[in-house]
Amino acid sequence: MATNSCPVVVARDYCYDKEVQLQLKGEWFFYCGGFTIKDVDGNDVFQVKNHVYSQELFNMEGQKVAEISRKKMAMRITYHIYSGTEMTERRATLNLRHTGLHKKAHVYVYQAPFASRDDPTNIDNMEPDIIIKAKTVNNCPTISEVVIVNKNTGEEYAEISKKRAREVLGETSDKTYLLTVKSGVDVAFMVMSAVFFNIAVKL
Repeated sequence: MATNSCPVVVARDYCYDKEVQLQLKGEWFFYCGGFTIKDVDGNDVFQVKNHVYSQELFNMEGQKVAEISRKKMAMRITYHIYSGTEMTERRATLNLRHTGLHKKAHVYVYQAPFASRDDPTNIDNMEPDIIIKAKTVNNCPTISEVVIVNKNTGEEYAEISKKRAREVLGETSDKTYLLTVKSGVDVAFMVMSAVFFNIAVKL
């Protein structure tokens, strides 16, 4: 198994010893009923079910593996990732930040014992572990090219790219992205992070 600094948020079962590439295809955001995530060969990998304030992630055996849920009373757009046997363990908090034209999100990862759904959120004294940010293309940030990186070291965990979708899949649609996850990184966590960012920048 390849090693990296990315924390396991959903499950170690979704950390692989090779790079993983997944298609994010079509209207993959909150106002559609849901969508299927496929690999580059067209095989189904995950199913996402959308609700008004949350999204659920299922594997292809029909098991719910994670959920992101919006915190309704918050200064910034904030979501929590829940996992565990009954989806009650708060594993991470994702918080959208706007700086002018730049769009990015801070991701705070929790350690066991995990907070529950009813516990208060207090990230004021925490440092983010991960940054999700739009790349700068021709000196202008674009949500068509996004990276998920270690906040302190800049180590890249995953990339969301419309350009890579065209190169790898031969896609011409503006609604298809390629999520590339580095080896050893929790793929389910990266999928949830990508879904969150896509939703948050559209709200």
